[in-house]
Amino acid sequence: MLRLRFVPLLLAAATLPAFASVDTALLALLPPGAKLVSGVDFERARSSQFGQFLTSKMNVNNQGLEQFVAQTGFDPRHDIQEIVFASSGPVEGASSSSRFAILARGTFDQDRLAATAKSKGLTAQPYRGVSLFIDKSKHDGPSAFAFLGDGVGVMGDLETVKQIVSNRQTPTVPDSALQAEINKVGTDNDAWFVSFLSGGFLANRLSAEVNGESSGGDNKGAMPQAQALQSVVQSSGGIQFGSTVRLSFDAITRSAQDATSLADVVRFFASMIQMSREKDPRAGIAASAFDAMNLSTDGDAMHLSLSLPEKSLEDLVNSAPAGASAHPHAQ
Repeated sequence: MLRLRFVPLLLAAATLPAFASVDTALLALLPPGAKLVSGVDFERARSSQFGQFLTSKMNVNNQGLEQFVAQTGFDPRHDIQEIVFASSGPVEGASSSSRFAILARGTFDQDRLAATAKSKGLTAQPYRGVSLFIDKSKHDGPSAFAFLGDGVGVMGDLETVKQIVSNRQTPTVPDSALQAEINKVGTDNDAWFVSFLSGGFLANRLSAEVNGESSGGDNKGAMPQAQALQSVVQSSGGIQFGSTVRLSFDAITRSAQDATSLADVVRFFASMIQMSREKDPRAGIAASAFDAMNLSTDGDAMHLSLSLPEKSLEDLVNSAPAGASAHPHAQ
């Protein structure tokens, strides 16, 4: 029986604050070669009904978060304004490591954050006018964070952070096709992403989520339905928050036949969720969205849109198993 672990892949963004309209200043710091980009506007999210619901959830008996705030002076519920995430995808020849960066605009108590980082074993290293705080404990390579001035911070793998620091005086010009998609999807949605990552990466991630396996390696045990994602060459998605939450997903595939196959996979997953609605309350909530889904193909393109009452989204979060949501905490 297919487990419902893939449901968070479809609705994961709905359990996070809203991704924002495009922040051009942070986009100018993107590392060259980025193939996956998303943005987060926390100020906008905090004013939405769902954002207020999530904030209230974070405020209840969250001792780990309170300890983190006490140590660092940084409260993500209030101190983050904007975030941009970018990745170039998996590093060739590495089973799990990826090049990535998270750029954030906000209010940072740099001295307390630096002191906390050092107390946790991170090493401070001067680099081109800033201090890099390097964590070498990761099995997939060192990571780092740094403050770039003007309330902007960056964290990611060490090489990408160094690249951003080196290029910060020379704004990056993203790939024109990627920029066009960012402008289109980011403008119309409260939450969005654009990906030019290969379909093989998507297929491996979906199979890993469903089977509870690592997404690294050749994934020879990949579920057959996930293989339809191999044909995806470009994808994007968005969320519009309101009394009704609207989700959309668009994919460009290698051919019209591939687009049809991908739509068939969506129908398969929808049917599995609908069949499980009586056994799993979470599936019941998701099934109501798939009952009225809009799914279509046009040549090599596939479009999917879903809608869900905002209250149902709250119910989905409330029904998540204990410990499913991760919060920042001090070690």
